[in-house]
Amino acid sequence: MFDGISCGQVALERAGIKIDAYYASEIDRYSIQIAQKNYPNTIQLGDIINIDFSQFINKIDLIIGGSPCQDLSIAKKGGQGLEGQKSGLFWKYIEALETIKPKYFLLENVASMKKADKDIISNALRVEPILINSALVSGQNRNRLYWTNIPNVQQPEDKGILLKNVINKGIDKTDLIHTQKALDYMDRPVKGGRNHWDFQHHSDINNNKSSAIVANFFKGVSYNVLIDYDCIRKFDPIECELLQTLPENYTYGVSNTQRYKMIGNGWTVDIIASILKNI
Repeated sequence: MFDGISCGQVALERAGIKIDAYYASEIDRYSIQIAQKNYPNTIQLGDIINIDFSQFINKIDLIIGGSPCQDLSIAKKGGQGLEGQKSGLFWKYIEALETIKPKYFLLENVASMKKADKDIISNALRVEPILINSALVSGQNRNRLYWTNIPNVQQPEDKGILLKNVINKGIDKTDLIHTQKALDYMDRPVKGGRNHWDFQHHSDINNNKSSAIVANFFKGVSYNVLIDYDCIRKFDPIECELLQTLPENYTYGVSNTQRYKMIGNGWTVDIIASILKNI
């Protein structure tokens, strides 16, 4: 559910779990293109709104998904939470669980949601979430909540991966943002008295970890800045893939704009694999 680029299949593969059939619900055509490129046997079902879940009774062992977070994240002012048009799709996840009754389930969402919304999700799923930071298995800080009935889920072992470990030292310098231009832009005042440099999504190669890769990571200079020793530049798509523990060039085949978006919307694969291996 909400399959995106099918990070779930990468995680199942890494966890050593054989897939007899993988059904995916996704509406973004670029994400579907990448999923089918990497896993051509994926059975695409289209919009989750239109799926009749009764056809899968007694046929599904595991339901996974990361329901949309746009209305839940406290980063969005005035978000409607689980009543919002996008995040309200969580209730389709519940409908699927109650209809299909799989043996196992896993749901992921942002940690930065209101306690009231978190409690509603926990009550509906009848389990409390586990907070895991992707920093344990990757070069980025990315706190996420995971609700699951898979037993014995623990914090994954810290692999000690740093931002500098995934930086492409041979990157084409012609794509660099001019340092002074970027600095001038970031020094412009914005509402609240902060400047663009204070946005949470900038990263510095001298820091241990990058900020979280998110879907709107590359909208405007304020969201795409990496201080790479002697220059200020964008991350390249492969760097973003590695920060999400995806294979290199997993998302190759569409524009960089679409790659950034789908990687940000995806899962940190090694976190999911660490949970699924307990099946």
